[in-house]
Amino acid sequence: MKNYSKWEKSNKEIDSKERKKLINFKDLANIDIGTLKNKLSKNLKKANKISTPQKKRKVIAFDMGSYMIKIVEGMYYKDELTIDKYITLKTPKDAIIDGEIKKSEELFLRLEQVMKENGIKAKYAICTNNSTLIINREILIPKVEEEELDTVVRYEIQQYLPINLEDYILQVTILDEEETNLSKKINVRVIAYPDKIARGYYNLITKLNLKPYALDVNYNAINKFINCIDRNNEYEYNPKDSVAFIDMGASFIDVNIYKNENLDFTRIIKAGGNDIDEMLVERNLVSPDEVENFKVRNIDLEEPFEPVNIYVRETIDDWIEKIEKIIQFYKNKNMGDEVSSIVIFGGSSKLKGIDEYMTTKLGIKTKRKNGISKIAFKSSDDGKSIDDFINVIGSVIRLS
Repeated sequence: MKNYSKWEKSNKEIDSKERKKLINFKDLANIDIGTLKNKLSKNLKKANKISTPQKKRKVIAFDMGSYMIKIVEGMYYKDELTIDKYITLKTPKDAIIDGEIKKSEELFLRLEQVMKENGIKAKYAICTNNSTLIINREILIPKVEEEELDTVVRYEIQQYLPINLEDYILQVTILDEEETNLSKKINVRVIAYPDKIARGYYNLITKLNLKPYALDVNYNAINKFINCIDRNNEYEYNPKDSVAFIDMGASFIDVNIYKNENLDFTRIIKAGGNDIDEMLVERNLVSPDEVENFKVRNIDLEEPFEPVNIYVRETIDDWIEKIEKIIQFYKNKNMGDEVSSIVIFGGSSKLKGIDEYMTTKLGIKTKRKNGISKIAFKSSDDGKSIDDFINVIGSVIRLS
């Protein structure tokens, strides 16, 4: 990348104005929320020789987790999704913390190796992740002309949050319009993505000799995944209902509620599979190297009297209590709107009996999403489940 070496210089050598001139991250980080158009500017393309992928051009997409990284190579063209390669690898220890790259060199070397081993040919790259540092808010603002929208949103969001907006990439989606006291207002969703996280992924992608195409957030990728699958297969729920998709990861549990095929609410719980791992190791039930296999072989939440299951249930009860509070908050916020069903996926969703256990505890039908056929994406099907790839597959789908 033409300006990559300059971008590595210290802040003393390149002031903030020059850095923004070199790379306009608001344009580059095409988070693609809702119907937002890709805002890659002509000046950006010219200055950095970045071009948007042409039709039928493959991409490589990365779901960057703190514990695991999922990679796919594929293409989305004319409403059809094709995924050719599915790759998982362990994230180097502490290389990514809360969505932010902390050990860029270790991460680069590992990804470079994996790409070579798997014969990755795509040159355009997408990253998706989630972080407690990403801010997601709905705000009601006066109805204004499109060119005034950004200014009004910035003013309003500053009233809600004591943050420096210069440190964030803002994306705005108009949700609906309403009339109150003879004045028209619009309800908008504002996503504020930390600039420092975006820069970390940009630098990583360019160092891998890839061309940055889009930066996505997991709840948006899931939304696109749901809608794409719904066009090809029958789902077990009515898309008009409020349905919670819960990603049960290693460090975080993402609770995302969708209604009418759009994101309606999202929250992150600072808990996950690592809690169970640490508990099992602390009780000397298993060594750290064997904890994953131990969970698969020995944990069964339908067997309540085994000591190990009692310990695990205590941890999961804490998760469920937090999930229940989020669902209740959503209900209160939406004037009694009930969550009709829950779909769980991610590493901890594989614990035997967890879906039935959550159904009993929450009183809401909970089902683990698994066994999705690759044929649904016009991809070769080797019979393996791809439920671990929901986020990264969704990120490949571009709506603009």
